[in-house]
Amino acid sequence: MATSNRSIPTPLRSTLGDKWAAAIISAVLGLAAWYVVTLIFPRGLFPGPIETVNASIELLASGIVWTHMEATFSRTFLGFIGAFFVGGALGVIMGINNFGEHFSTPIIIIALSVPGIAWAAIMTIVFGFGIAAPVVATAVTVFPYISLRIWKGVEDIDPTLIRMSRSFDISKTRLLRRMILPSIAPALFTAIRFGLAISWKIETQAEIFASNSGVGYRAIEAFSRYQYDTAMAWAAVFVVIVFLLEMAVLRPLERKVFAYRKEADFGVL
Repeated sequence: MATSNRSIPTPLRSTLGDKWAAAIISAVLGLAAWYVVTLIFPRGLFPGPIETVNASIELLASGIVWTHMEATFSRTFLGFIGAFFVGGALGVIMGINNFGEHFSTPIIIIALSVPGIAWAAIMTIVFGFGIAAPVVATAVTVFPYISLRIWKGVEDIDPTLIRMSRSFDISKTRLLRRMILPSIAPALFTAIRFGLAISWKIETQAEIFASNSGVGYRAIEAFSRYQYDTAMAWAAVFVVIVFLLEMAVLRPLERKVFAYRKEADFGVL
């Protein structure tokens, strides 16, 4: 039986378009599910959307949010940058020759096997209480995921195009700018987005062990004082900020890079 790809029009979709309509429906269903789950627990034990929003407003009004957000974000980006350079280097090594792949594979497997929370505890033992433990824990947890994605991106480049560029004496700078970077752009952006998603989680976990500031520290502090709505508020504010960063920075940057990639091919080298 043949099926049609045409979707059924609705007032919401006609007004906002498929993209925004789907996003709004998804958000409404998520909030509804959250509210239903809160009904299972005793009142106050599992905060619902309304309690979380009210607690979030109080946090924002208090002014303490931004100090701890800055601490978490700065450590997250430091850890991610370290992971990106280490993981990117290993990914390129794995993609360009078999020896590099065989050399790096055991490192990647071991790093992937250790849970992020374990790395956080280990780095706290090694570096003690301070900025180093969360940053290093984030870096060692994230770099293998970045390595795998960049490895596949480099591996998928057609070697015939590389040989042809050498035959026509195309400079390495132009080859890198016009073919290699556009070719691995999907892998790079996947690595960045996936790596950042993991970095946020590991950083907040590490703050539980080795910091007296940050979102993770304040959330677990509120939880230990049975202030469940405040703990949920810290998580909610953090998620909203990360979401806005994704939509305002990463998505536009990705569209710009991929628009350039469509124009770049071997014919214009």
